[in-house]
Amino acid sequence: MDIAETLRSYDGKRVAPFRAVAEAVRSTPESAVPQLLALAASDEAALQTGATWVVKDLAERGEAPRGDAATHVIDLLARVREPDAVLHLLQTLPYLEIPGSRREGLGRALKRLIRSRRAFIRAWAYNGLGLLAAADPALRPEVETLFDAAEATESASVRVRIRHARAGMG
Repeated sequence: MDIAETLRSYDGKRVAPFRAVAEAVRSTPESAVPQLLALAASDEAALQTGATWVVKDLAERGEAPRGDAATHVIDLLARVREPDAVLHLLQTLPYLEIPGSRREGLGRALKRLIRSRRAFIRAWAYNGLGLLAAADPALRPEVETLFDAAEATESASVRVRIRHARAGMG
């Protein structure tokens, strides 16, 4: 299967091409993830969206990127611009081990994303901040301040995700 060509067949609505790729790589995710991450780094919307969808699907099925691949997922948050791709990366974060060397950069990306026009991106960016605070308790006061401010201004869907993030911080 040509992964890139299959992902390019995405029509903007139906995720059948993404499912086809996910099914094809499910037996060898460790070798497919680097290729998927390289495709996600492209400037093509269909490749960004599709590759990140497949990486998220693999993570949800217990095949989360590890090591350098996990670091690459985190680094992609600063590069990817396609909203659905950003959301997929944010939704993959709970399955990753976040290396200490990437926490500061990830924090900057998440603080940028909590200002997104899109509620789901804001919600999952707040969730990411909660993950960071759980990994590094020194970040908790700053994250709590951001959560408190958001609780006063955000939509109900974002506030629900913030409550889940707070619970995950312990």
